[in-house]
Amino acid sequence: MSYCINPQCSQRHNPDEALYCQACDTPLLIRERYRLLYPLREPDTWNPTEVFVVADRGTHKVLKLLKNPRLQPLFQREVQALQSLCHAGIPKAEPDSYFTLRLKTGLPLYGLVMEKIEGETLEQWVTRNGPIEQAQALDWLCQLMEILGVLHQKNLFHRDIKPSNIMRRPTGQLALIDFGTVRQITHTYLAKIGGQQDITSIVSPGYTPLEQINGKAVPQSDFYAVGRSLIFLLTGKSPLALSENTLTGQILWRSQAASVTTWFADLVDQLAAPFPGQRPLNTQIILQQIRPLTARLPTASLPARRLERLLAIANVSLLIVQLVMGWRWWQAHHELLSSDCRPLVSGVSEDQADQAPASRL
Repeated sequence: MSYCINPQCSQRHNPDEALYCQACDTPLLIRERYRLLYPLREPDTWNPTEVFVVADRGTHKVLKLLKNPRLQPLFQREVQALQSLCHAGIPKAEPDSYFTLRLKTGLPLYGLVMEKIEGETLEQWVTRNGPIEQAQALDWLCQLMEILGVLHQKNLFHRDIKPSNIMRRPTGQLALIDFGTVRQITHTYLAKIGGQQDITSIVSPGYTPLEQINGKAVPQSDFYAVGRSLIFLLTGKSPLALSENTLTGQILWRSQAASVTTWFADLVDQLAAPFPGQRPLNTQIILQQIRPLTARLPTASLPARRLERLLAIANVSLLIVQLVMGWRWWQAHHELLSSDCRPLVSGVSEDQADQAPASRL
């Protein structure tokens, strides 16, 4: 199937071999290389963006399409961020991945083509498998901090981290998606915060900290969203469905995840602290806290993919031992068969056996 890129088209589905939309005559091969296959989410009029899987010279990629010209500066930030970042946990975008398109109706469209991350979101994963254990949460936290470390080193912060924006590849590796809300920390941005000027506010209920709702997001706002995401992953419940401590503002979630140890629960609460100054300063500090915690985990609590590696190593080691023992047995057996020595009587030496008279019949 070929899908029409025109948001105003009345019938966007077309046959595979079609070159032009049968309903509105819009070209179906964009920039002579991209063919829209199907939407990743159902298009609607109120959402300023649409997301599609596209075919690009035999490879499936993701096309994010902006319909609202007023949001183009925000969209441009996403383009620049993805093109400048290089990490397995961040979708790749080539230098020529951004384009503009003006339809016959005069409507301008802005497109960004990026790597298609295979797998499922953590929201989908928990819905299918249930809440995760502490060891898995610790592994995922390590991965997220490594990804955020790359962003924050570039003076960027995501501003919309939540389980539905974190992908888990089939290999178990995590990837952060939807960089449409990314923001760069510049002198202008800091001056706007200090001067109480308007800053675009991005809100995902349950995962957005108060300072971001007020238009004063900082890198530590990402940590809050990670902490809230961990609470969902560990309990299987939305942060909005859990009670809060009226004095501290902290979510009361620990009783919903009884297997979580106190030291890890304290770390999660530190990440999701109500005020930025109560959260860790940077990703390095968080990783320094995590490493000794990882060392304390018993082998049975290791994430599944690490256990698989250890079991594979153990199996290979066992195979090597068996091969060596088998070779030694074969060697000894071969020497025994090829030798002309007679069987010895128990307790009699070889010399005694040679000197003994032959047995009579």
